[in-house]
Amino acid sequence: MSQRGFTLIELLITLLIATIIAVMTVPAFSDFLTRQQLSADVNEMISVLSYARSEAIKQRQPFTVEFSPPGECSEMEGIAEDNDSLRWCYWVKSEEETMRVGRTANITMPNQTFSLTFLSLGDANIDKCSSPCHITLSPQRQLEEEASITLAINITGSIRRQDLEP
Repeated sequence: MSQRGFTLIELLITLLIATIIAVMTVPAFSDFLTRQQLSADVNEMISVLSYARSEAIKQRQPFTVEFSPPGECSEMEGIAEDNDSLRWCYWVKSEEETMRVGRTANITMPNQTFSLTFLSLGDANIDKCSSPCHITLSPQRQLEEEASITLAINITGSIRRQDLEP
């Protein structure tokens, strides 16, 4: 009569192999999550800017998107106070009302308050930014290979994504 099962040595070797695999995959997974957060923030910025532009065209009036750096958000209306010191605030405003408010992270340039105004034909008044207006987003956590993403908003109102590799 033979007994079936695993010996203690076999179980320890299996556990050792599983531990080695886990130690190797955790940093890669952490980098993956950081890249996903950056991508989500870029998509959010594109969505906010596209929304403001489309509303300006649809309602035939200027819409402004204002950005405030971390620490200055409590001064503006519509943003709940929180303790997150790394998140920027943004507002999409018409002449009469604030249409959308939110927070986003990872903006590294410009590093001070700025705004863009989309006019009724979809053009952008970027006097309070630069020409073209560049918004650069970078990961908050240092990655092995740093990758920043810049959004370029032209005077025509077009929004382009530019991936910048080191």
